[in-house]
Amino acid sequence: MNKAQWAMIHKDIKEITSSYQTFVPLLVVPLIIMVMMPAALMIGAQYGQSGLPGLNGFDQMLVAFGDLFVGLTPAQTMITVAVNIFFPAMFLLIPVMCASIIGASSFVGEKEHKTLESLMYTPLTLREMFVAKVAGTVLVSYLTALATLFAFGLVVDIGGWFYFGRLIFPNLKWLILIFWVTPGITVLGVAFMVRVSAKANTFQDAQQMSAFIVLPIILLLVGQATGLFLLDEPILFGIGLVIAVLDVLLLRSASRGYVPEKLL
Repeated sequence: MNKAQWAMIHKDIKEITSSYQTFVPLLVVPLIIMVMMPAALMIGAQYGQSGLPGLNGFDQMLVAFGDLFVGLTPAQTMITVAVNIFFPAMFLLIPVMCASIIGASSFVGEKEHKTLESLMYTPLTLREMFVAKVAGTVLVSYLTALATLFAFGLVVDIGGWFYFGRLIFPNLKWLILIFWVTPGITVLGVAFMVRVSAKANTFQDAQQMSAFIVLPIILLLVGQATGLFLLDEPILFGIGLVIAVLDVLLLRSASRGYVPEKLL
């Protein structure tokens, strides 16, 4: 990328961090899902052991995935279920949310603030502008996801040490999720927002449309909670492969639609 593209990325990042409606959700939502909830789990595991079998859907999971819990205490079982079944699906909400919020701010925000037309007079071609905006959005979204995961890992390993006597994070499933699935789903969220930007006129419109990309992740979470399936390593790798194909198709389609007639 040339200097003009890096300048555009720097401009977008500065606008994101200075905007209340984009920065606050990027900070608060990951903090609640991936820091406060795991911390509450680690504290509550030693007090909630007696009520463990009565948790909604827990009996089904014990039957469906019983091999995962052989030889574990009730507290260890609770933590294992949360860290390896619930939180991986919940974590996928973070890059999708970041990509949708930052993408809406980057693409739709230019249209809403009437600044997109002025960008057309810069030395950048439309393709270079498209690459810069996609790269900047993906970079910030992925770094936010990694920072969230680092905080999650600290909480889980510090708390898990008291129950297991060892570090329990990351395992192979999380490594596949971090380095294979997360980059792909981040790009997917950005590509989706590029497509949405051609139709949405305001930041709020784009955010409402982004709910469609969150729905499959919700279904993954529900499927695991009800014991229908387990997101094991082969399934995660397959999901990442499907997402990579969708990324290529969506980015090609989005780049063709990134023309002044549809953006202005």
